[in-house]
Amino acid sequence: MDMGTTRLYKKPYPAEFDFVSFPIGWRNPEFTKFNGDDSRITWEHVSQYILQLGEASFNDALRVRLFSLSLTGMTFSWFSSLAPNSIRNWSQLEHKFHDHFFSGETEAKLMDLTSIKQGRDEPATDYFKRFKEIKNRCFSLTISEKDLADLAFNDLHSYLKENSRALNIIR
Repeated sequence: MDMGTTRLYKKPYPAEFDFVSFPIGWRNPEFTKFNGDDSRITWEHVSQYILQLGEASFNDALRVRLFSLSLTGMTFSWFSSLAPNSIRNWSQLEHKFHDHFFSGETEAKLMDLTSIKQGRDEPATDYFKRFKEIKNRCFSLTISEKDLADLAFNDLHSYLKENSRALNIIR
């Protein structure tokens, strides 16, 4: 194969990003990988990625340069296929990432919360865990803690409603 006719990989960010120094004593973390197939959404991944970067997250170039280390499978392939020098800053990369991989289907709505009912033989702790999982996927929902507790409390088995300690499980 002639090397002149093959397309060699070029990074999607400026070459000078590779010369930015890491914070003193910084070590590459074991990034949680995003593959686009699991239940995690892009917003969750980006938040976790930035937290895992630690002190390096304060530098835009390091955020961009290291992002591919948090990707695997088709998401890594997507990153690798970005045009050379098409990413100039973190904001641009983050927007492209969300635009490509965020489906919005995993965001829960108030209707999802109101439709949760405790199963016939389901322990209250399991019910509250399910309720919290749905609540945590309601990104744009603003509801007071009291209203949230009332909502969860309403769908408990009646004999459990009498035990007000059950409310403390959801907090």
